[in-house]
Amino acid sequence: MPDTLLSSLSSTLNLTTREEIARFLGESEPAVSRGLEFATSAVFDGLHRQTGQSDIMRQVIDLASKAPADMGAAFGAGQPLGNPNSALILGGKKLLSAVLGEGQEATLSTMGRESGLRSTSAATVLALAAQSVLSFIGARVRNDGMTATSLATFLHGEGSAVRGGSAAEFHQQASAAPRVTAPTETVTTRRVEIDPVIAQTVQTEKSVWLWLLPLLLILAGLLLWFLFRPRPATVAEAPAPPPAAAPVPPAAPATPDLGSFVPRQLVDGTMLNIPEHGVEGKLLAFIQDRSQKPNRTSWFDFDRLLFATGSATLEPQSSEQLHNIAAILKAYPATHLTIGGYTDNTGDAAQNLKLSQDRADNVTGELVKLGVARDRLLAKGYGEDHPVGDNATEAGRAQNRRISMLVTQK
Repeated sequence: MPDTLLSSLSSTLNLTTREEIARFLGESEPAVSRGLEFATSAVFDGLHRQTGQSDIMRQVIDLASKAPADMGAAFGAGQPLGNPNSALILGGKKLLSAVLGEGQEATLSTMGRESGLRSTSAATVLALAAQSVLSFIGARVRNDGMTATSLATFLHGEGSAVRGGSAAEFHQQASAAPRVTAPTETVTTRRVEIDPVIAQTVQTEKSVWLWLLPLLLILAGLLLWFLFRPRPATVAEAPAPPPAAAPVPPAAPATPDLGSFVPRQLVDGTMLNIPEHGVEGKLLAFIQDRSQKPNRTSWFDFDRLLFATGSATLEPQSSEQLHNIAAILKAYPATHLTIGGYTDNTGDAAQNLKLSQDRADNVTGELVKLGVARDRLLAKGYGEDHPVGDNATEAGRAQNRRISMLVTQK
């Protein structure tokens, strides 16, 4: 079918653009392409389920009229994917909030499983897919005068084509969700006829009350006497104090699922015990893969470093991972690293920049103490720059508070 929302993806985000997105996210181009396909299907299905909501359709038309006409050109113009407030991300997030709402988490989970993207990468790709849908609709608004009503009609016409596509699981999940529609009320008027036999029975029952009423009066008098008879004074007892509430322990910080710990032997004979999915294994794989060249985008985040709140002081629990990284660097003496420090956007930007630099310096200093030559390490604080999560949420802010490594030479 020509010019559908799904077929527009190939022209909205061409191969070159998808490759740039993949390089920025540190993902493969096929994974990004699969993620875009599934994400576009999910956004389209969300729109299709909201066609009965005229206010949402008007909101979509308003967002689409402000969307860039050429997504590829906007991306090439330097719209930063790492900035959650960039035009390429913000517009997509607004559309997702309108059409998916709380279903975004389930969509991201399915999308990551189907495409192989990491959760943070999946969130970025989903926002980009939503923005590409807005760009497509925006072209219809500008060229054909599409309105909220004609958008709903268009979505109804295109629904069956998308549901036959490769992202069927998104539609199965969406169809299981309750459809948002305005409540309706049907008033039915009917005529009630009274059977003469029933009417006669009612008349007969009335005569029973002639002898039953005195008995009820006697019973009512006895009940009143019982309720209001004189009673001996009683001593009021003080109510027992309510049981003290058990103290609620503070929630433990969320930790990533790193898998089981496995032994790894380095080229110099050193034995390490590292988690299956930890950063040590990822750094080792990058160093050992001769086809992987040092670049400016392949950052590796420490996953077991802890700092005191608002401080650059490392907690003792950080020692194990620092020892592992130092051992890897000593086994591969040609490897050089940049240690980057990052914060969320809470508080003063200048103080955040200083805190990120102090933390990067302290990590670098610990590696030097463990035997890594100082001239192989560069510490750099970036403060609030280059967020990988949404600073509007606690989970996103936690992702942005990180220490990362970049291989600059190997």
